[in-house]
Amino acid sequence: MFWLQLATFVLFNLLILAMLVSRVPVPGFSLSAAQHGGGGEGGYTIWHLIADVEAERRAEREPPPIPAFPTRDPDEPTGRHHLRT
Repeated sequence: MFWLQLATFVLFNLLILAMLVSRVPVPGFSLSAAQHGGGGEGGYTIWHLIADVEAERRAEREPPPIPAFPTRDPDEPTGRHHLRT
């Protein structure tokens, strides 16, 4: 029974120590990687990432538009032909 209590005590202390060390603000001393960068104005947030992914998926689903031929002759006078050089 003593060994079970000692092992439990040591494991809980190691768990608490690991949780404390992973939150230390010293950059070289942290055991966990950063989960997100600093935000601020103009920062790339998760909402920008979601919008970009949705736009890419929408572009993959929709076929590209087929180019259409012009319906009028560009050389036909329209009243603005005097602006051309």
